[in-house]
Amino acid sequence: MRILICSFLIGVLILQSHGEPAGEKPAGPGASEERVAPPLLQTQVKGLLVVQLPDGSHAGTATQMNATAVRLNRVDGFELRFNQSVGPMMTGATQEVSKLMQVRHAGSLPRGYAIEFGFADKYTMKDGPSAAVACGLMANAMITGKPLDQGFAATGDMTATGEVRPVGGVGAKIKGASRKNCTIFTVPAANAEAVNDLYITDGLESVTGIQIIAVSNFDEALAIGAAEKSDAIKSAMADFELVQKAVLKNQSNAGHPKVQEKLRGVLEVIPGHQSARLIALHGQGRGPSTLSLLGSLIAIENGAQEFSKLLASGNLQSGEGLGDPLRDTVFNLTRIEKNIDPRTKGLLRAYIKVAYFFKERRQKKFLSDGERGQLQALILDLNNQRDKLKNDKEIQEELLDD
Repeated sequence: MRILICSFLIGVLILQSHGEPAGEKPAGPGASEERVAPPLLQTQVKGLLVVQLPDGSHAGTATQMNATAVRLNRVDGFELRFNQSVGPMMTGATQEVSKLMQVRHAGSLPRGYAIEFGFADKYTMKDGPSAAVACGLMANAMITGKPLDQGFAATGDMTATGEVRPVGGVGAKIKGASRKNCTIFTVPAANAEAVNDLYITDGLESVTGIQIIAVSNFDEALAIGAAEKSDAIKSAMADFELVQKAVLKNQSNAGHPKVQEKLRGVLEVIPGHQSARLIALHGQGRGPSTLSLLGSLIAIENGAQEFSKLLASGNLQSGEGLGDPLRDTVFNLTRIEKNIDPRTKGLLRAYIKVAYFFKERRQKKFLSDGERGQLQALILDLNNQRDKLKNDKEIQEELLDD
């Protein structure tokens, strides 16, 4: 079963305030017949997106994005839009953001202006709903004049009521945010399992170097992403920074009583703080060890990736030594077997059996009739295991929820 993770994240929000043009008035009540500029006329962001690499794997990367207030031909209008062609999911997500802004800022919206979002890479089609939260935060910053934290990044789809909805590729996006020196990253609360998966596959350091916080709605994201945070949140984040230093220096410090006390305090103020939760559990020896269903399927796909390409090409005469895909497939899949969702173990074992079959016969030019029959049975079992997952209604519904 191939899981396609192709979703877009608009990441680190870096705002630059520009002065109001001469003759313009700030947004406010009673300005119904004249053009009213937003307090902030432009923002710049670094966008994080998941891209497919030439070898078929996925990785998080960054691209520059900007948001600019642009005059409309009419003086009584307001729009949120992209200045380039984007896919239908991204367009739909932006429409939901626009509705939310109209509700939140009724009577104080800019007039005669559109807020346009654009990417430095203008010529590659982009799609996906996960830009919604970040675009909403940018629009809100321009409308209110209240800037955002320059080290903050966000991902998440969003409804017109401000509910933050799950998106794909969260693990890759967290890695991309970390590489771009983001310090705070909000993810949808429904994607918390993806943070667990990252901890399981990449270790404690992957969730320690950045403050990963799960949010359920726009107000929670804004409270974390605003440049001016509440005193309680600022204090909790400062305490977590102390924990970060201690745990990055030595992971055994996660279990220290003072570190555990700090983490309890952080979680009291920010219950969705996934980094604090996982460090606390790790220090107690109770860190998660079983991947989510989606995380299990991704781990199996990644572990068998090179072998799958060889299987599709029919060129399975791989020599021993470094970079041996047959040996690596057996090793990678065997290594994760204890961590995957039990419902996916049949698929993993079927991959191992086929890879091991070829690994043991790599030097043979021809297969005997008996070996060909054995191979056919192994391939049939692999296909049956895939079909079993595809045809399981409960599993498919769970994957759709993810």
